[in-house]
Amino acid sequence: MAATTVWGLDIGNSAIKAVKMTRVGPACKIEDFDIVEIPPGEDDKDRSARLQTALTNLTANHKFGRDPVIVAVTGNICLHREFQLPPGSDDKLGELVQYEAKQQIPFPLDQVEWGYERYEDPSGVGVALIAVRKNDIQELLTLLKDKCNLNVKGITASPMALYNFIQYEFNPQQTTLILDAGAKGTDFVVMNKRQIYFRTIQIAGREITRALENKFKVPFAKAEDLKKNIAQSPQKDKILQVIEPTLRQLGAEIQRTIGFYKSKARGQRIQQAYLLGHTFRLPGMAESLQAQVREAPFAIVEGLQRVKIDHSCNAEVWNTEFPTMAVAIGLGIQGLGLSELKLNLLPRELVDEAKGVAMKGWVLAAAAVVLAALGVGYMTEQKLLEGYKKRLEELTAIETNAKKFDDKERGITASFPKKKDVLERLSRIARDRGRVTQIFSTVAALPVFGAESKIYMTNLYVSRMPLGKDSLADSTRAEVLTSQNLNGSSSVYGYMAKGVDPITLPAELRPDAPMVVVLSCEVDDSDDKALNRFLAVEEALKALPEVKDLRTSDRVLGKVEHVETPLVYRYEGQLMSTDSRMAPARETKTPGGKKQTVFHAIFRWVDPNDPDLEPVDAPKPAAPAAAPKK
Repeated sequence: MAATTVWGLDIGNSAIKAVKMTRVGPACKIEDFDIVEIPPGEDDKDRSARLQTALTNLTANHKFGRDPVIVAVTGNICLHREFQLPPGSDDKLGELVQYEAKQQIPFPLDQVEWGYERYEDPSGVGVALIAVRKNDIQELLTLLKDKCNLNVKGITASPMALYNFIQYEFNPQQTTLILDAGAKGTDFVVMNKRQIYFRTIQIAGREITRALENKFKVPFAKAEDLKKNIAQSPQKDKILQVIEPTLRQLGAEIQRTIGFYKSKARGQRIQQAYLLGHTFRLPGMAESLQAQVREAPFAIVEGLQRVKIDHSCNAEVWNTEFPTMAVAIGLGIQGLGLSELKLNLLPRELVDEAKGVAMKGWVLAAAAVVLAALGVGYMTEQKLLEGYKKRLEELTAIETNAKKFDDKERGITASFPKKKDVLERLSRIARDRGRVTQIFSTVAALPVFGAESKIYMTNLYVSRMPLGKDSLADSTRAEVLTSQNLNGSSSVYGYMAKGVDPITLPAELRPDAPMVVVLSCEVDDSDDKALNRFLAVEEALKALPEVKDLRTSDRVLGKVEHVETPLVYRYEGQLMSTDSRMAPARETKTPGGKKQTVFHAIFRWVDPNDPDLEPVDAPKPAAPAAAPKK
């Protein structure tokens, strides 16, 4: 079972990299980290003592307690083999891998700790087999468990940890190369879905430092400082020239290893590469390798994307040391159960022992729960019943109140459709912006007006006509051109001026009344052709697609004068007047023998391309009275 808190320990050649990670759902974060230098030494015989010193310093500075620890062994001590099993081998996979392990591993199986990862292969079932000598594993466990009292729950190979880190962080879908330059070697790892190939190239940071040590005749530590500070050194160009042969050797080894991989992988091509480690951050390092290895574009991993850093961590130190922490983070991801590869080289007896301890703990816990339940069950039964009764009463009261609120809600929401309809009508008013000037320009531009036709436009009135409250005794009428209906207290503008909520306006005071046009013009009809000219105006208006419900009237004036009278406009377009002088008149002669005829036209203006400007729920014309029965 995956832990919620785990330590990942990457024990390298020159330092121990440690991260403490926690899991929350599918996400994880780093809560603590450290890098402890392993005391230097050239003799591998005293490495165990030097490593114990570093681990002692690490455990003294951090609280490990019984937190699970996942540790990695370097790839150069791992035996890696790949083989394919025929399709349909899943049911007996364990037995088949056991048989193949005996054939593939050149040692008796009781002398190695081994494991495998399964992957899909076009020819069947692919298996990646990893084995490490038991002596190496036991030496590591003695140091970690017996001498440092760490709760080791897993051991894996560092290339597997690199795979899990890149897979979790970037989820690559193509064949991907990982290059991790350490102190004494560069891990070369190819990942293709769940398939993995790895090798350790014995050229890395130490070889670069040795080149500087030999060239400048300085101690190893001084040469290491020169390498780390190339960018700030006044001898930068000279240093780069010294390390260039080493870079070329590394590039050649990488290219050679890629060729070997491609020969085994049946034409697979590496499509992207990630660079990790301080060495690849040296000035010009990545560019130099890219120039030699053109298999795929190189990308230096600059930081984390999915794994988070806790605010308690020192961000400045983390950003400096991050390039070397990929293996440790990959170990933590595996320990939290978030990794794709699960290889664990921990001796099987320790794994079985841990399972037994866990099972025993579960049994004891279950027994304790049962006993506790039996002990308190009888005593609490009556209290539970009383609590149930009380809760039932509370639920009944809540149900009653809920019904009241439901009724109240229905009463409130019942008016919403009507209010929505009113608001939609109000929202259409703003669309008239510019419509008045459009009507003026369209009507005034009619070719029937001018000195040649002797027809002169004397008045043009355009309005989205409000409906006066007092004028609606006959529900199909609306008066226009009277100040009371335009601005009076009972008009829509009067109501709006009072700050009345438009939702509460009376239905008859709708501001979406028809757009009405009243046109007046005069004709100098000394040649007795006034009627024909008026007919020309009427035909020109009818030709406009926006003109609806056109009605006309004309009158002959004895003198040249213009009389404004209250008009009545019916929704069906009929023009009426409260002044009898507007009725059609007979011709009369003026003292000078000259007549001036006045022509009126009233119509609705409706844009056919914007039909929603039509009034909503407009009153329908009154049906004609039925003819009297004979």
